[in-house]
Amino acid sequence: MTESPIVVLDIGNSSTLCMVGEVIGDKIKLLGMGESPCSGKKRSSITDMTKVVQSIRAAVDEAERTAGLKITGAYVGISGEGVSATNHRSTVAITGESSPIDEDDVARALAASDPEIATNSTTIMHRIKQNYAVDGESVENPLWLHGNRLTIETMNIVVSDHSTTTLERACQGAELEIAGFLHETLAAAETTLSFDEKDMGVGLLDLGAGSSKIALFSGPIRFLTEIPLGSIDLTKDLSQVIQVSPSEAERLKLETGLSSIQSHLQGQYAEFNTTAGRTNKIPAEQISAIIEARQREIFELIREKIDSNPQKILLPAGIVLTGGGAKLRNIVDLAEDVLEIPVRVGVPQSVVAAPQAVQETSFAVALGMLRYAHGNNEELAGSEHAHSGVQVQGGLLGKLGGFFNMF
Repeated sequence: MTESPIVVLDIGNSSTLCMVGEVIGDKIKLLGMGESPCSGKKRSSITDMTKVVQSIRAAVDEAERTAGLKITGAYVGISGEGVSATNHRSTVAITGESSPIDEDDVARALAASDPEIATNSTTIMHRIKQNYAVDGESVENPLWLHGNRLTIETMNIVVSDHSTTTLERACQGAELEIAGFLHETLAAAETTLSFDEKDMGVGLLDLGAGSSKIALFSGPIRFLTEIPLGSIDLTKDLSQVIQVSPSEAERLKLETGLSSIQSHLQGQYAEFNTTAGRTNKIPAEQISAIIEARQREIFELIREKIDSNPQKILLPAGIVLTGGGAKLRNIVDLAEDVLEIPVRVGVPQSVVAAPQAVQETSFAVALGMLRYAHGNNEELAGSEHAHSGVQVQGGLLGKLGGFFNMF
């Protein structure tokens, strides 16, 4: 049986990306994609619904043309202030002394924690199993073992109904149904981190335009948080200090990069156009000093988050950078200087039938969403979007078959 293609939508602060793909074994086959500028968001909040709707529709239209399919639904990425992650433990009694633990017992243990997590204004988006114990003894898999008590520890990622409702309205305006919501950083981890890195202990730092998100893994994910500063703040600082347009500041930022380890910048100048239309010059070292100050602040805040994580997760596999902010020249050197652990840039892996350009950090979230939606139905279970009426449970992939029509 051939599965239906999966559609994902990544609505960022600077652009909206729509991808259509299939997951075959461990490979992601990209069938089509569309990207459109987006200026209707600030951080994680929509500030201009009309602009966001237009951006979604433009990205979907382009994805339809390249995939040769009519798209009516998609998984949507989400993160930001409306999302929180908490660890929970629940214990249930096992009835019948001679009966082993079965799937129903596991389901009861998971359901036991629901009243503590979900409220009238929130929805469980992901439930990730972390540890099992039978009669207080840790086990890898409790199924078919005998015992009196089953304990399950989970990380539950919860999203506010306000956040989901706003995105649903934007998608409805673009005539797009939401199949489910996926946390962006979890998705990025799917295509940038290896199994061995997760098993050893690794951190994923997603340097987005409006925020920087950190996820720590020791086997499964153990800690997830973010700070409301991102690559757009570097651009804003540069724009304000040397008084150039944001687009000109973005160009200068990417071309010059970070200066702390670039002695060759001494004596070099960068040309730029002022808002008055004149051409001017500025020492390249000065540009780098401006953007480095903000990027260093971001890394220092991230280090505080890592050091304060309740489970004290160790990171022998270091930190992996992804997101558009990871494209900044010499970003790895500055990250290692501040975080004092090994750092590498994570690019999407195992992508086939796709242009080489998509195998870079800024596409990690969307490509990871394709993989996550395909392979993690269990972690999506138990979430029902009250406003969309779509259950995030096994069978969603089948539902996606109704989201396509051939041209």
